[in-house]
Amino acid sequence: MESLLTKPWFHSHISRADAVMEVTKGGGSSHGKFLIRRSDTRRGELVLTFSNQGAAKHLRMQITKSGFRIQHLFFDSVTQMIEFFQKNPLQLDCPSLDTNTSCLSEVYLTDYVPF
Repeated sequence: MESLLTKPWFHSHISRADAVMEVTKGGGSSHGKFLIRRSDTRRGELVLTFSNQGAAKHLRMQITKSGFRIQHLFFDSVTQMIEFFQKNPLQLDCPSLDTNTSCLSEVYLTDYVPF
């Protein structure tokens, strides 16, 4: 497994609240800004925290025997996952006021919050 401690986007002990403040600095212009952190509530798990139109989103990364799972996708490493979502958008459901319509928000990971 890759060492995350040397990665500039990895924030080992940042709280969820502080992660939100970091990725949303700049409001809507922060769209796609991200960091990886340890989960506050699930020991040993990681979280991708990123900005979606100026609002923070959190996706838990499940650690498997062979790598990482986020949403329905599997990756060998966190670096591979980040590179994938820099070229392919994260697909997020967004609430719609009209129950007959759904919408989908797409977010590419752009700039990371340096540690």
